Amino acid sequence: MLVFRRKTKIKKEKIIYILLLAVIISLFTPSKTMGKNYNLRGQVVKNNEKIVFLTFDDGPSANNTLRILNILNKHNVKGSFFVVGSELEKYPNVVKELKNSDMCILPHSYSHNYKVIYKDTKSFFYDLNKCNAAIEKITGEKAKNYVRLPGGSDNLVSNAKVLGDIRNKLISNGIDYVDWNVCSGDAISRTVDAKILKKNVINQCSMKDFAVILMHDGYYKTTTVDALSDTIEYLKENNFKFRTFDDLTIEERKKMIQLRLINRK
Repeated sequence: MLVFRRKTKIKKEKIIYILLLAVIISLFTPSKTMGKNYNLRGQVVKNNEKIVFLTFDDGPSANNTLRILNILNKHNVKGSFFVVGSELEKYPNVVKELKNSDMCILPHSYSHNYKVIYKDTKSFFYDLNKCNAAIEKITGEKAKNYVRLPGGSDNLVSNAKVLGDIRNKLISNGIDYVDWNVCSGDAISRTVDAKILKKNVINQCSMKDFAVILMHDGYYKTTTVDALSDTIEYLKENNFKFRTFDDLTIEERKKMIQLRLINRK
């Protein structure tokens, strides 16, 4: 009888020991969801995931925008197009094709005339509103609350006070102005060798896990098109996730503000 009780006691101790060991292991073993964050829209974002925004300014153009669209569709990625209203009115069918492919269409300006746009705050918003009206008329959708200022939000073309007033009024109106931290370099001349454009993007993206790439889809930017497919392949191979401002999460917006990519001061 005494032997039986001892055996029972030993069995109980073993069970308790095993249970304690299981609890300790569970505390220090990552679960399937550890290493991931859940953003406010319910999407899963891995901690080590890289984010990239492909952005195109100054279009649409008759010759290059649809070529860019075809490449994006081929690679099953989306881009953000900051359009010029006067060009949009020339090529409405191009913009409709962008919309049909669920690309992000945002205002850049109507005239893209720096002297007119940056004459004063009133002139800037007159131009922006005109661009937004053109977008709404052709796409059937109200323009979103983003804009890319011609030359960027810290350009040296406009008067510093005027530019500061424009930025402040945009923010007070709930409009985010978007800059970039990767420049393809396709604006330094009418055409830049595609290999140089690709190299510029790769060199800058290699040091980043959150990239907003500036490119252009205007009439002369044929080499931008030539470099795009290889650029996308590089980004995919290096684990970048492609995003647009249509599906920007609250967390991503906060990150962009921290990186001075949105509402730079």
